[in-house]
Amino acid sequence: MNLASLASILVNIIAPIVLVAAVGYLLAKKMNIEARPLSRTMLYFFTPALVFSSMYHADLNSEYISIGVFACVITGLMILVSWAIARVMRYDRLTSSGFMLGVLFVNAGNYGLPLILFAYGGRASARDALLNVFKLPLVYAVFLGLVFNLARITIPEFLLKSVDLAKDGAIPTMLVILGIELARATIGNDRLAITLATVTKLLIVPMVAFPLAAVMGLTGVTRAVCIIEASMPTAVMASIVAVEFDARPQLVTSIIFATTLASIVTLTMLLGILK
Repeated sequence: MNLASLASILVNIIAPIVLVAAVGYLLAKKMNIEARPLSRTMLYFFTPALVFSSMYHADLNSEYISIGVFACVITGLMILVSWAIARVMRYDRLTSSGFMLGVLFVNAGNYGLPLILFAYGGRASARDALLNVFKLPLVYAVFLGLVFNLARITIPEFLLKSVDLAKDGAIPTMLVILGIELARATIGNDRLAITLATVTKLLIVPMVAFPLAAVMGLTGVTRAVCIIEASMPTAVMASIVAVEFDARPQLVTSIIFATTLASIVTLTMLLGILK
């Protein structure tokens, strides 16, 4: 790993993502565009389309299963870590919810979305939080995509094209929402919680991901994909869910802001290590 390699990663991989998010940031600052309508469209339309299409087209071989198992294990471990930190810091229910959302949501793949249950749904009771999970179209999109894939059900061409059209809009829309949310972010009085979440997300997670990948015997591209995905900053979806279920959205947005900025450095270094 040398400076030229890191510069190439920063310019060719990180910069395009940052630039699209920057457009959202500028739109929010200059035109006062709100994220809420886009966020809800993302939550209830674009993301389900993306997940369904991914599940439907996926080649469910052993590598794909390994990635899924890795995602579940690393998420489970981070649930324990974030819950333990929240208990040690004696956070109240809402702060614990926001903190865990900030740690668990990964800005890649969105495999952590159903785990809002573990953040207790903000002000909701455990029962209501569970019911809220099943109100999200994404849960059904995952299930239907897998069923259609495994059963080899052919979707009519016009329907598949509609899903793929919506799927193609998911990632750029998410980045624009990220930029809009970053424009609204304020650190407030939760500096310690934000710092702890950022350190956990960008430093502790990779430290867990490397040995976990080794224990699971992952190699090559599969190993790199698992480690990088696990080490991504907090997803903007965390803010969307926090707003939807009233789980300290300002705290969650601040964690997104901090992890996104810091990840420019950490992901560049990580990609350099794994390259």
